[in-house]
Amino acid sequence: MAGDQWVMDIIWNSMGLGFNALVDVWNNWSMEILLGTSFVFQLVLALTAGFRWRGAASGAVRKVIWFCYVGADYVATTALGKFSVSETAGKRQLVAFWAPFFLLHLGGPDSITALELEDNQLSARYVLEFILRVVGAAYIVIKSISGWHGLDSGGLADVPRRRRQERRRRRRSTLEGDRDSRRPPPPKLTFDKNDDDASLVMKAHALFHICKNSIVDSAVDTESDTDPAVAHTKETLFSLDWKQLCRVMEMELSLMYDFLYTKAYVIHTWRGYCIRFISPVATTVSLVLVELSNKSGRHQRSDVIITRVLLVATFVLETASLVRALGSTWTNFFLQKNKAQLDWICHEIICKRRWHQLHRLLAFFGRLVKTQDHRRWSGKMGQLNMMQLTISERLWSGQDPSKYYIVMDQGVKELVFNLVKVYLGQLRKKMKEEASTKSGPRPDRGQQALENYKLKDDLRWSLSHELQNAIIRWHIGTDIYLSISDKAKAEESTKVEAIKAMSNYMIYLLAMHPEMLPGLVTRKLFELSCVDLAQIWSKRHPPPAAANDDVESSSPSSSSLSSCLKFFMPRIHWWRTSPKCTHRIIREREELAKMLIDGWEEGSNNSNRPYDLSRGIELAKDLLVLETKERWRTESIVPVILEVWVEMLIYSGYRCSKESHARRLSYGGELTTILWLMAEHIGLFIAGKPKRGK
Repeated sequence: MAGDQWVMDIIWNSMGLGFNALVDVWNNWSMEILLGTSFVFQLVLALTAGFRWRGAASGAVRKVIWFCYVGADYVATTALGKFSVSETAGKRQLVAFWAPFFLLHLGGPDSITALELEDNQLSARYVLEFILRVVGAAYIVIKSISGWHGLDSGGLADVPRRRRQERRRRRRSTLEGDRDSRRPPPPKLTFDKNDDDASLVMKAHALFHICKNSIVDSAVDTESDTDPAVAHTKETLFSLDWKQLCRVMEMELSLMYDFLYTKAYVIHTWRGYCIRFISPVATTVSLVLVELSNKSGRHQRSDVIITRVLLVATFVLETASLVRALGSTWTNFFLQKNKAQLDWICHEIICKRRWHQLHRLLAFFGRLVKTQDHRRWSGKMGQLNMMQLTISERLWSGQDPSKYYIVMDQGVKELVFNLVKVYLGQLRKKMKEEASTKSGPRPDRGQQALENYKLKDDLRWSLSHELQNAIIRWHIGTDIYLSISDKAKAEESTKVEAIKAMSNYMIYLLAMHPEMLPGLVTRKLFELSCVDLAQIWSKRHPPPAAANDDVESSSPSSSSLSSCLKFFMPRIHWWRTSPKCTHRIIREREELAKMLIDGWEEGSNNSNRPYDLSRGIELAKDLLVLETKERWRTESIVPVILEVWVEMLIYSGYRCSKESHARRLSYGGELTTILWLMAEHIGLFIAGKPKRGK
C-alpha cells in the first residue's frame, strides 16, 4: 500500500508540475499563441472554403472548415479581450500593433463569409459587436503608443476596419435584403454553338439577374422579364446544345454561390477593388514603419520577429487575394459593364492599343486561379435504393460514405438534359398559347409523359396525392419492373441507367434531404415502407441474429424495425447504395422483386401493407401487364418511365423552396436546382406575376 501511495504521489506531483508549466507558458506566450492560431485558421479557410461549391469537400474537410470558421471569431475576440495597456507598455509596445491583425482575421478571407445560409443574417447585436471591437482595438493602439513619435499603425489599422465592413455589408445582402433589388435590363445577347467557356461565362454574368431574382422568389415582374432583348437572349440560349446549356446553368449557380457565401458581391465594386489594391500597400508600409521604429532596439527581439513574419505572411495572402480578384470572371464582366464609366481607362488603354494586353493579363490571372474550372458543377448525385437497403443490412460496415455518391455519366447526362429541353420547350409553347390567362402552365409530375404515350387513363392513379407518395410508388414499381422484365433488361443501357440514377436520387432526397421536395418535411412514409420491405425479406432470409435461441421468440417486425432505425443513427450517410452493385446483390434484388409480385398476386396481407408500398407493387404489375399487350410488343415502356422521372425531377425543383436551393449550394448544388434554373430562364414562371407599379 505504501508503495502504491508513493507511485500515486509521483503521478499527482508530475501532473501538477505539468499543469503549472502549461500555465506559465500561457501567461507568457498567450498572445503569440492566439495570434498564430488565428492566422492558421485564416490560412486553412482561404485554402479549403472553395471546395464546398466544387463538391470536393468530404465530411472531414467540412468539419475542418466548420471548426476554423467558428474558432476564428472566438480566438480573435478572446485575443482582443486580453489586450491591456499594462501588457503593451514599454518594451512590449509592439504587441499593441497586433490588434489590427485580429480585426483583419475577424473579417475573414474572401472565399467565405457564411458557412450556412443562416449565417448571412445580420442582427443589431452583430453590428454592435463590430463597432465595439473596432473601438476597442483603436483604444489599445492609441493608449499603448506614447506620443506621435511611436509606431504609426494607422495605415494597417484602417485595412481591417474596411475588411470587416466588407463582411458586414456582405451579411446584409441576404435573400430578404436582395428581394427588392433591381438591375437595369442587360443588352441583347446571342448565344452561338461556337461559344467557348470564356464567352459563355460572360453571358452567364449578364443573365445572373434572372438567377438572383428567381432565388429570392421575386413576386414582381421585372422590366428585364418582358424586355424584347432578353426574350431574344432566352430563345438563342435554348438553341444551344445540351452541354453548352448545362454549362451556362452551372456557371450561374456558381455565381450565386459566390453571391451568397463569399465576398464577391462587395469585392467586385469600386470600393472593393480600392480595398484590394490598398491592402498590400498598407501592409508594406507597416513593415517599413516597424523596421524604422526598431532602429535603436526599441522593441523586444521576439516581438519584432513575430511581427515581421506576420506582416510578410499577410502581404502574401493579400497579394494572392488581389491576384484572385483580378483573375476573376467578375472583374472581366465588371470592366465590360462599366465601360461608359471608365473613360479615362479607355483613353489610356484602348486608344494606346493596350486593351488586348490587359485582356491577356486578366486571362493569365484567370488561368492561375483556374477561373473556369471552379464554375463547373461536380455532377455528384446522392443514391439510395430501398430494395438494396433491405437486402444489405451490413452494407455500411467499414465503408467510405463518399463511395455512395455517383457522378453523372456523360451519356446519362446528355439523355436527361435533352429530355428536359424538349419538355421545357413544350411548356414554353403552351405558355405562349395561354398568354391571355392569368397564370401560365406549370410542370406536371409525370402526367404529361403518360398523356404523350396515351397511358394517362391506365397509370394516372400512380401519380395522385403528394409527391412523396408518387416517388415511393414509382421507385418501388420501377425497381421491380427493371428487375423482372426481360424487355427492360434488353433495353438500351443508357436509358435504364438514367432511370435507376434518377429513381435512387429522388429517394435519396426524400430520405436525406426532404426539405428539397415540396410538401411536409417528413421521412415517415419512407420509414414505414422500409420496415415493411424488411419484414417481407426476413420471411425468407432471417437476419443473422435469428440463429440465437433467444431471438426465436422475437417477431420479424421488431428485428426489421431495429434494422431500419439504424438508418437514422449517426452513421446515416453510410447507408447509401453503392453504384457498383455486386452480382449477389443484383440476384437478391430480383428475388425480392419476385417475392413482392408473387405476394401481390396471391393477395397475401395486401391490406396490411403500407399504402404506397402496395401501390408501388401494383404499378410494377400494371407495367408488366402493359408490355404484354399488342401495342407494347414492338415498343418499350422504358422511355415512358424515363420521362415520368424527368418530369418529377423538374416538378421537385420548381416546387422546392428557394431557400432550400440556396442552402444546398454550399454543398455543391443539386441536379434539381439546375433543372429549376433552366425552367426559370425559359420564362415558365413569369406568367401571372404582377407588373411593377400595378
